[in-house]
Amino acid sequence: MFEGRDTPPRPSCVVCGDDPHAKSVAARLIADVGFDPVDAGPLRIARYTEPFAMLTAQLAYGTDQGPNWAYRFRRVDQLFGT
Repeated sequence: MFEGRDTPPRPSCVVCGDDPHAKSVAARLIADVGFDPVDAGPLRIARYTEPFAMLTAQLAYGTDQGPNWAYRFRRVDQLFGT
């Protein structure tokens, strides 16, 4: 990931939190290592990220396809320019 951090499109990584400054710092760190930070809202939303992480781990390590999996969140209007 780190080597390709400046090559679009970058995979997404969600960030949740109640402290705007802390979320800003986390988003910068996420971007620095090669991901596109996605603000998913307050800390109470973080509980929904764990099942998604488990799905990603299942695809990476529970199949014979290997660990090179990533996800990318994009708004539909950004995809199609509407």
